[in-house]
Amino acid sequence: MNVAVICEFNPFHKGHEYLFNKIKEAYKNASVICIMSGNFVQRGDFAVFNKFQRARAALEGGADLVIELLPEQALLSAEGFARSAVRLAESLSCCDALAFGAENDDIDKLSKTAELLKSPEIQNRIKAEMKKGISYPAARKAVIGGDVLDSPNNILACEYIKETKLECLPVKRIGGGHDSCDPEYSATEIRKNLAPGSFASIKNCERAFLYKMRTTTKEQFAAVADVAEGLENRLYEAAGKAGSFEEFIHLVKSKRYTLSRIRRIAVRAYLGIEGASCDTPFIRVLGFNPAGQKILAQIKSSSPKSIITKLSDCDNSNRVAFLKLCEYTDLYSLGFKEPLPRGEEQRSQIVLM
Repeated sequence: MNVAVICEFNPFHKGHEYLFNKIKEAYKNASVICIMSGNFVQRGDFAVFNKFQRARAALEGGADLVIELLPEQALLSAEGFARSAVRLAESLSCCDALAFGAENDDIDKLSKTAELLKSPEIQNRIKAEMKKGISYPAARKAVIGGDVLDSPNNILACEYIKETKLECLPVKRIGGGHDSCDPEYSATEIRKNLAPGSFASIKNCERAFLYKMRTTTKEQFAAVADVAEGLENRLYEAAGKAGSFEEFIHLVKSKRYTLSRIRRIAVRAYLGIEGASCDTPFIRVLGFNPAGQKILAQIKSSSPKSIITKLSDCDNSNRVAFLKLCEYTDLYSLGFKEPLPRGEEQRSQIVLM
């Protein structure tokens, strides 16, 4: 049995290892396929460690195969992120279930909330609330109520359930949880305590970021996913004043737009990503073990998507998309204290355990 896990591992910690163990308790002899954000993560930031380092940590922690969720999809809202990752998992044509961590592991409660989110009537009521000048999360809370959508992993859990046809296994998170001070189970706390200069950060390439923002037109800002209702004007004005990434974000933020939404827009603009496609053009493999190698053989025989491990695997249908991925990695490489030379994507070797 193959179980998909949609993840970021930014960085990998004991909570993720616990998730893998619970999967293997629930499904005997299960193989774990990770659909993992690459060098950019959904909160609108650089991943602290590159995707191959994080893939290695996942494989060492119990995963069998790690596949990249490309920046175009990873840097979308929770709904777009979930839809993209679920579509990629299902396109492998070999996944039997989807597992995820959540603050609430009551599948019935999560499923009921997911059904509400699917309702056109509920979405219309949310839009009506947003016309009062509040953000989407605040409007959603006002319409749906309850406490399920108060926690970030619950939100993603409901989005996964809403989007997938696969059997779902929610696993209750342990430890201090998201944004806590738990040094073993909170990625936020782990990131706070990393040695300075040992990880990637947008702060290490702020001048490059500010240059990109100041040379972006209103029309180009308007083409970025999640930019609507004249937000491009705020982005353009902020770009002319900001002296840092954080100042740019706070100049744009308002009651209607959350910081995470602005961060995603800013990083997408930095990368030059326009539009909001939820379809991943190919299967970018980051690493696997012997069990994962067998799964790849299954995927190759049944999935409509091409498996890509290096540039030479590309054909005319996906070469352009892979070269864009190479560009994104070059821009990520500027995020280290000592910037890496161009071509890191092409030089990288997939992780073989």
